[in-house]
Amino acid sequence: MHPQVALLLTLVLLLAAGDGGLVVGTLPAIITRTCVDVGRGGQVGYDSCVEALSADSAAASAKDARELAVVATNLTVANVTSTVLVLDDLVKNLGECLRYYRDMNKTLEGVVGDLRAGRLKAASQKLLDATEAPSSCDMLLFEGSAEKNPMSKENNDAEWHMRLLACRRRILGTDVKFNSWSHATY
Repeated sequence: MHPQVALLLTLVLLLAAGDGGLVVGTLPAIITRTCVDVGRGGQVGYDSCVEALSADSAAASAKDARELAVVATNLTVANVTSTVLVLDDLVKNLGECLRYYRDMNKTLEGVVGDLRAGRLKAASQKLLDATEAPSSCDMLLFEGSAEKNPMSKENNDAEWHMRLLACRRRILGTDVKFNSWSHATY
């Protein structure tokens, strides 16, 4: 669980369980007392607590622990909503990467068949077509709203294997080179 989510859930539980005794005249006293109480649990530090509660302007108008619990809950909802959006984006983009790699797999199976049959030019063209999957997947994941690439190692490995195959240009009978964007050119 993300540390901020744990912090906010802890705040919600502590504040909701309170008896309203944290009603103090000013916001800093409410936040200070709440964060001192939360900090005693050892899971969330005082500074992190203050930072999280201060991130929402609604905390400034909280009159008691219950209202502060609402603020903490709203912060948790925002965090979870953001996480859901990141996961949705990753799932969508990983699905597209899966399609890239399935197409690449079929194409490379065709390269093997063409090589076995002596169709070097056809194999070379198919190899060119297959080289784009790893970098296309990388770009899709990095440019997505998640800006995360859980496939980085696998994409790098696939690209390395494609380079290894391209280095065997004598076998293919063509000159295969990779440009700076990792796409093959002949």
